[in-house]
Amino acid sequence: MARFRHRTEPFGVFTAHIIEHEDWGFKCTLVPEFGAHILELTLAGMPVLDGYPTPAELSQNKWYKSSFLFPFANRLADGVYTWDGQSYEFPLDDSINGHGIHGFGTDKSFEFTKQELTDKRAVFRCSYTDGGDHPGYPFPFRFQVGFTVDRPNGLTIQLTCQNQGDTVIPVSLGWHPYFTLGTKIDEVEMELPGCSLIGVNARMMPTGKRYPYDDFSKPALIGATVLDNCFALDEAVKTAQVTLQNKAGRLVYSQASGEGGFRFLQIFTPFYRDSIAVEPMTSNIDAFNNGEGLIRLQPGGVWTGKLSVEYFPNL
Repeated sequence: MARFRHRTEPFGVFTAHIIEHEDWGFKCTLVPEFGAHILELTLAGMPVLDGYPTPAELSQNKWYKSSFLFPFANRLADGVYTWDGQSYEFPLDDSINGHGIHGFGTDKSFEFTKQELTDKRAVFRCSYTDGGDHPGYPFPFRFQVGFTVDRPNGLTIQLTCQNQGDTVIPVSLGWHPYFTLGTKIDEVEMELPGCSLIGVNARMMPTGKRYPYDDFSKPALIGATVLDNCFALDEAVKTAQVTLQNKAGRLVYSQASGEGGFRFLQIFTPFYRDSIAVEPMTSNIDAFNNGEGLIRLQPGGVWTGKLSVEYFPNL
């Protein structure tokens, strides 16, 4: 009987770790040395992630493809925030709007740990420890990404953040996957969970207003729709699901969105329209300033949250 296998191969200056199960049509390729990036994810024989095909594109990381976002997700207004009476500043990586964006973890080197590989289960983990040396975030913490595969067509991801300091710290976490079903997204139907649209100004900062949004409350063709919007999930939603489907099959993305979980979702349609970004976030845009959904992690405290991706081919 076939088992999960783990192998490594060079990817430019990096090392790619490949976990696969031939009978299941499963393959996950990731680069722990560069933010634990997932380069490739194949479920039930279908490649469902739009990743970086070359080491140069990964190093540039122009689109933040499959980046794990910490210690904050999305944008930080003018790269500045105040915590416990002290002001801190991040680089203005969002050059268009003049904000900090997506924290500083997207290129950090993680340690890869293989925990279990059998014929029916694979468990592996990537871990990063920060000593609090960043001037914009002088707080020691540990961030882990755990991967579990225990079914032929799905992957579960668990994010864990531990405060290793002696003060309360602000945390906002996210993931930035671009999903594909092998066609232009114009040909894909999408269904969103119950949510409201976050109002933003010309610089993509929240205005404090929220608007009803039901354009994709039922499966509807994406067509020419253009999105780069943040959505707040309805309070009743405990597990939020986004469904994408075309003639080939159906992808179901899920995030644990109960109290303290991933309460926000960013949807982005890149101009090339080969894929769509479905980005879970624990908090709103600029949460280090507005506090909406912000995790306040106590000394020694641990936060965990789960995400999953499943693919169902049309047989």
